[in-house]
Amino acid sequence: MKVLNISLDKKLLTADSQVRQRVLGYARLFARFDLIVLSGRGYQARTEESMVIYPTNSGSRLFYLLDAYILGKKIIKKYQSDIISSQDPFETGLLAWLLARKYGLKFQVQIHGDYFGSPYWQAEKLSNKLRYYLGRFVISRADGLRVVSDRVKVSLIALGLPAGKIMVVPIYSELKVGGQNGEHGGVSDKFVFLAVGRLARVKNIKLQIEAMREVIKSQSGQNVELWIVGDGPEERKLKQKVKAYGLSASVKFLGWQDDLSQFYHQADAFLLISNYEGWGLAVIEAASYGLPIIMTDVGCAGEIIKNGQSGLVISVGDKRALAESMIKLLQDKELRTRLGRGAREAVLGLPSQEENWQLYKDSLVKSLSKI
Repeated sequence: MKVLNISLDKKLLTADSQVRQRVLGYARLFARFDLIVLSGRGYQARTEESMVIYPTNSGSRLFYLLDAYILGKKIIKKYQSDIISSQDPFETGLLAWLLARKYGLKFQVQIHGDYFGSPYWQAEKLSNKLRYYLGRFVISRADGLRVVSDRVKVSLIALGLPAGKIMVVPIYSELKVGGQNGEHGGVSDKFVFLAVGRLARVKNIKLQIEAMREVIKSQSGQNVELWIVGDGPEERKLKQKVKAYGLSASVKFLGWQDDLSQFYHQADAFLLISNYEGWGLAVIEAASYGLPIIMTDVGCAGEIIKNGQSGLVISVGDKRALAESMIKLLQDKELRTRLGRGAREAVLGLPSQEENWQLYKDSLVKSLSKI
């Protein structure tokens, strides 16, 4: 099978990036795997085994779609692609539909976020409302839909899309199943809550800081810290909030880190308080280390992290529930150990890397055979 993939992820243009290595694993299962990446100038096409990566090298973002369309036509004509797959149901999905329509090909849409089930994504900005309707147009015409969680699948079925058209293929993460058997905290004199992710509104780091303020008020005799790993557009505002609350000694911004293992080992509990997620890769990684998890009801919550069994699941935006859950974990070592073990056991049931690759291939085969 010869696949044409269209993506916005510029990390694919970096040789040693995690996403590129993951996609290379998919590509090995196909006779040919052409990948168009919408990009600015300064990149070169790269060939790695059966995968060929083509940056659009556009002079402006205004020309991304046109340049990708022209490039896609050339690839299809030259290599006789069998199917087109888009990274998202929006811009790249529209491109996939246009190319598939022109050449009579099947096309698959990949959906990595909870765009059609979460009201928070639509409310985030006006452009998301417009993209929502673009996405509805695209997914209704796709031959197959690859989603990353049961939550996303359910949201699409609620829109009237047939379940047989949708295939769940979670994002693979290498699991670190060694560790401390539920015992964490390499910083002996502190209790550390860890948050990992881009410092953007969707991650709701602000709520974690506000909850941390309440936790410290109620636990005046204990040394509690919140470690935030990541960077992003909200960083300055978040640091100002920490300073205004007088929490500079308790909330640590650690920046972007390539290797997170030391932080997972040193932390006592993990937080993911996003407004929406398709899956929640950081949660899976934290769970593999046996960390007890507090997360909002997004992404893999209910599927992997079940309330009271493998974590504590709270409603989106609920500061009181977050603070109460943090205090509960802080005070109850037995609960921490039980939830940490439950989280680790839950992620051990996820597909292996080879199984994940095969699921990805199966999703394309299923889309190709759709009549």
